[in-house]
Amino acid sequence: MRLSVEGVSVRFAGISALSSLSLAVAAGERLGVVGPNGAGKTTLLNVVTGLVRPVAGAIRLDGHTLTGLPPDAVARAGVARTFQTPRLFSRLTVAQNVRAGRPLDAEPWLRLVGLLPRRGDLAAALTPGEARRLELARALAGSPHVLLLDEPCGGLGPTETEDIAALLDRAVAPATIMVVVEHKLRVISRLCARVAVLHLGEKIFDGPPTALRADRRVLEAYLGKSRAS
Repeated sequence: MRLSVEGVSVRFAGISALSSLSLAVAAGERLGVVGPNGAGKTTLLNVVTGLVRPVAGAIRLDGHTLTGLPPDAVARAGVARTFQTPRLFSRLTVAQNVRAGRPLDAEPWLRLVGLLPRRGDLAAALTPGEARRLELARALAGSPHVLLLDEPCGGLGPTETEDIAALLDRAVAPATIMVVVEHKLRVISRLCARVAVLHLGEKIFDGPPTALRADRRVLEAYLGKSRAS
């Protein structure tokens, strides 16, 4: 299994959000994607999942073209994602959110993320950390080939951040392709052996997290003169 982003370009109102971007992620690989605000990180996930159509380039999964497919077809092909702000059905229960119209047993997935005791509660009653866990359970319930995570620790304190990182470490199947967009570099370093840095829609670095601080382009474009969190 291999996810390929091949020369993808996206423009919004004449502004380039992604410019001839190419990435490839193999089965079992965990790729971190970082960069300053406006770098194109969420746009990349939106293109892969069919929410945004590129003006050039292609998205392929195991050789099959995903470009131009609607989001539901991309999901059926085995791609799941979470969002910067969890998109839950607030008036449905925790268990109903995991099922989301699918004929599956929600309890194993809720147990996996530590939410089984809250299966009958409304999603609206969850804390921010619990909401992130629920969205992750819903994504994992489809047993996806590709899991895309958009700031899974966004807005969380140190303890909840550590909990989510530990959960991802143990809950994601070994063969799953995982792409993590995250501003917290400690999370990226823990979860991912490889990181890509985007700047103004272009990839300026692709390598191990340990090499980030030694790369001049990254220091100038992303880290600046301050230390990263």
